[in-house]
Amino acid sequence: TRQAFHNTVVFRFEFWLRVVSVFLTMYSIRWVWKVLYTQRPGAFGVSLEQMVTYGVLGMALETFLDVGPEWYMAMQVRSGAIDTDLMKPLDFHVYMLAMSTGEMLFNLGVLSVPALVAGYYLFDLQLPHDVSTGLLFGISLVLGYLVLFHLGFLLGSLVLVTLDIRSISWAYYSLVAFFAGQMVPLWLFPQFLRVLAEALPFQSVYYIPLSIYTGT
Repeated sequence: TRQAFHNTVVFRFEFWLRVVSVFLTMYSIRWVWKVLYTQRPGAFGVSLEQMVTYGVLGMALETFLDVGPEWYMAMQVRSGAIDTDLMKPLDFHVYMLAMSTGEMLFNLGVLSVPALVAGYYLFDLQLPHDVSTGLLFGISLVLGYLVLFHLGFLLGSLVLVTLDIRSISWAYYSLVAFFAGQMVPLWLFPQFLRVLAEALPFQSVYYIPLSIYTGT
C-alpha cells in the first residue's frame, strides 16, 4: 500500500491534470443543474441544493474511487511479468487490494479532500444533515469502493483469456458511469432503466452513498 502511494506521487503532471479535471467537472455539473432548475424547477423531486450537492459530490468522489487493478493486471499479463506476482508469498487478490487501497488513500488525501473543501466554498456543496448521516455515508462509501475494486478485479482477470481488455474496459466504464448514477440519480431514470439499474451492482458505488448523503 505504501509503495503504491509513492508510485502515484511520481507522476506529477498527471496529478495536476487530474486536479484541473475535477474542478472543471464540479463547476460544469453545478451549472448544468442550475440551468435545468430554471427551466423546470419542480421536475426533479428534490431541492436545487440537494441536486447540486449530489452532482458536485459525485464528481469529487470519482477522484479516489476509480483505482481498479485491471490495468496493472493487463500490463503484467501482456509483459509476462504476472508470474512474478503470483510467485510472491502473499495472496494475489490481497496484493491487488493493498495496491488499489494505496492509490485510493493518496487520491483521497491530495485530490478528494481539497476538492470537497472547494466544493463547499465555491460550488454550493452542502454538509450532511447530521453526524449519523455522515457516518452512514462513510460506511456505504467504503462498501462501494470494495464493490468497484472487485468488479475491476474480475475485469482484469479477463485479460488471461483476451490478452487485451481496452475495448471491454471502455464499454465497462461507460456502463458504470451511467448505471452507477454518478451524475443523474436513479430516481430520474425511466422506469424500465431504473429497474435494470437497481438490479446491477453499480448503484452501490455512487447512487447509494450519494442518496444517503443528500437525505433522499
